[in-house]
Amino acid sequence: LPPVISHDATAGRVSGAASLRWGLPEGALVSCGGGDNMMSAIGTGTLEDGLLAMSLGTSGTLFGHSDKPIVDPSVRLAAFCSSTGAWLPLLCTMNCTVASEQIRSLLSLGLEGFNALAESARPGAGGLVVLPFFNGERVPNLPHGRASVQGARADNFTAANLARAAMESAIFGMKAGLEAFTSQGFSAREIRLTGGGSKSRLWRQLTADIMGLPVRVPRVDEAAAMGAAFQAQFCLERSSLSAPEASRGSAPRGIVAIARDYLEAEESGLIHPDPEAAGYYERAYQSYVQYLEALSPLYR
Repeated sequence: LPPVISHDATAGRVSGAASLRWGLPEGALVSCGGGDNMMSAIGTGTLEDGLLAMSLGTSGTLFGHSDKPIVDPSVRLAAFCSSTGAWLPLLCTMNCTVASEQIRSLLSLGLEGFNALAESARPGAGGLVVLPFFNGERVPNLPHGRASVQGARADNFTAANLARAAMESAIFGMKAGLEAFTSQGFSAREIRLTGGGSKSRLWRQLTADIMGLPVRVPRVDEAAAMGAAFQAQFCLERSSLSAPEASRGSAPRGIVAIARDYLEAEESGLIHPDPEAAGYYERAYQSYVQYLEALSPLYR
């Protein structure tokens, strides 16, 4: 592996051999790079205390910028460093849109039809709860976990409630992560939502309602690629500073400023939690936690 360098260092330049193989200009700067979530944090502007990014894909992630290390004794949060010289505590679940996709396939519905069906059910899915561990689970630590449907009664076991419960369960897993952030003194004020689920109006509103926080969806879909572009711009501006400019105390824009300048121009509106849904979701989340605690010993 190459040597580890700081977030503001240049890795080098494209060699002649690499240029011939990949078609990149010889001598082009190479920035330090970073992990996908670290780049997503930059690409969504999750660069200040109080901001969280959430990705809704096959797996789900919830991560936030922190000016100080956050080490979670319950090990729900991984204690990562960011790619901006700060820290990036992160929750990762293995089952996010997995449950909704499995049930959508079972019901033989397209995406629009499944969303419409789920939206026709009331918040809390009439007491129906899905434990979505089709792939085992990382957090909570249930590698042998299995999916199940709980709370079914003759009057609530409908396709609409099943569809909505599948979607709600993914966000319940993220809410457990938010509780871990809060327990470590992290005061969240906004969520930046990315991933395939962020394209759904219902997913966006479910996230705001269950998490109890306003949600913003960046206009750029590929947040990690955008973050890498911001980092490359920072690397280029830093390397372009002449020696006389540096001696006079001139400095390039920081990566936070670069991201903010672009993202503010592309700002989208906030999705606010629905106060009427709060009570339904608090009861539904408590049911989810109770079923999880009761069944977890079967899967350890």
